[in-house]
Amino acid sequence: MPNRPIHVAVSTPLGAGYTAYKAKNQNGLSGSLEIMGGALGGFAGGVAPDCIDPPYCPGHRALGHGALPVAGAAIYWHQNLDAWQQNLRRMADDHRQRQSIATDPLAAAWHTIAEWALRLLSGILAGFGAGYLSHVVLDFGTPRCLPLIC
Repeated sequence: MPNRPIHVAVSTPLGAGYTAYKAKNQNGLSGSLEIMGGALGGFAGGVAPDCIDPPYCPGHRALGHGALPVAGAAIYWHQNLDAWQQNLRRMADDHRQRQSIATDPLAAAWHTIAEWALRLLSGILAGFGAGYLSHVVLDFGTPRCLPLIC
């Protein structure tokens, strides 16, 4: 039965890898920040189902592991991910432009931090979904399998 170290060992690189695929048109620091965010999101997504349904509870593998709720959320995530990432990248590009014309050092620092945070968030969104799905797929192969609903 997969435990937390196995889920983390699978979900973290999977989140980074999926994010690298989604960020293939991003270059330099922009792409690197998204991939780092993907690793963070993959880690968080890989442990999230057990945070929703803790393994020590009798109701383990309830809502957070249910095939139908997870499938519904995965479809919603997949259908909206590109639009979410485009919006975050557009906002990050706007902050990059504002940083380049800022005359105040504090304003320039703020725009740099905001740009980096938005690029990390873009990666986190992609990585989280991939990590969450990896957890559910790993649990599907166990003797207890997954519940249909919860």
